[in-house]
Amino acid sequence: MDSLPNQLGYLLIDEDGAVIASNGDLENDERIGGLIVKMLRTAQKQELGLNGEKDGFQRMTINYPDHCYIICVSNKRIHIAKRLVSPANEVIA
Repeated sequence: MDSLPNQLGYLLIDEDGAVIASNGDLENDERIGGLIVKMLRTAQKQELGLNGEKDGFQRMTINYPDHCYIICVSNKRIHIAKRLVSPANEVIA
């Protein structure tokens, strides 16, 4: 998986949440993989598009104040990247 700017880690999992490859903060983190599979299934209410259908789920981003998870479904695999988010600049009025 190509590195994204400010990437803290990545996880490549199959549709059951089993880890195929990982690195950084997400190294071998099956718990996060399982949670994300559940979230994708809940959001999609079907088989994640992993069965080759074009109308399946493609992308999801989960945002937190200091980091985010970027999730893409492709080739019957789920790619998850954890990325550092820069804090917004404060505006003083």
